[in-house]
Amino acid sequence: MDDNDEPLGAAAPTPGQPPGKSRSRARASAGPLWTRTRGSVRWSVALGRRICARVAGGEVLYAMLREDGMPTAQTVGTWARERPDFAEALAQARRNGGRPSRPDGKGGVQWGGGVWTYCEATAHEIFERLCEGQSLTAIARDPTMPSLSTICYWRRRMPEFEQTVRTGREIQAEMFCDLGWELAGSATPETAFVTQVQLTQLRWMSGVMAPRTYRLKMVEPERPREVVTALYRRFEIEIDPQTGLRTVVGYCPNPETGEVEREDVPGWRPPPGVLTFPA
Repeated sequence: MDDNDEPLGAAAPTPGQPPGKSRSRARASAGPLWTRTRGSVRWSVALGRRICARVAGGEVLYAMLREDGMPTAQTVGTWARERPDFAEALAQARRNGGRPSRPDGKGGVQWGGGVWTYCEATAHEIFERLCEGQSLTAIARDPTMPSLSTICYWRRRMPEFEQTVRTGREIQAEMFCDLGWELAGSATPETAFVTQVQLTQLRWMSGVMAPRTYRLKMVEPERPREVVTALYRRFEIEIDPQTGLRTVVGYCPNPETGEVEREDVPGWRPPPGVLTFPA
């Protein structure tokens, strides 16, 4: 049995292990890991145990993988899918480190989530991925990134992060417009229908992400709800003391003063904007 097949158990934190936060801050200036080209890192039991030990010690996985000599996020995700023992050990390490994983509903484990501490470097990486065309859902599926609920939490609590996401979506809309032009230029009679479907989707997404620039039909601003005031007129039968005849007298409330006014008083006029029915 070689190292690639050796069972892997959840390792305890290594004594004297340097904290990962200082290393992650040092690597943050070099840009997000996913945009840099590095040599591939091969699987080994020692490396898997070292990753589990640092996660169990409280380090954040997506910050740890920014360091030189560490695998990429996609590589760790592949290892977890192909090696159930490593996936189980990593899940146990997350529980020991205070960041429990949860089932994904498909028999596997969802690694994102559980990290609610705002991270400037991670926010910058999310912004760059948005600019490159990735959706927030795809970013949240990355095992080294926060879950979608965490990203939404940051958007609600951090106005500057919400503005960063909006700016990333606007840049993404520009990229979609360029992509649409390339699709239209490379269309052939055989691919015209598929290209039309793709262009329709890109046009819709660009309008949603940057409505002020790319929405074809501008949405009218929401108007306040029109207030309709109903005035209930009251009628009474009175006897004229001089003639002895019975007459019908109407009373109407004034919406401005709130007082009830008699309609047969000389000079009385209906309130402005009131539609009256014949008496």
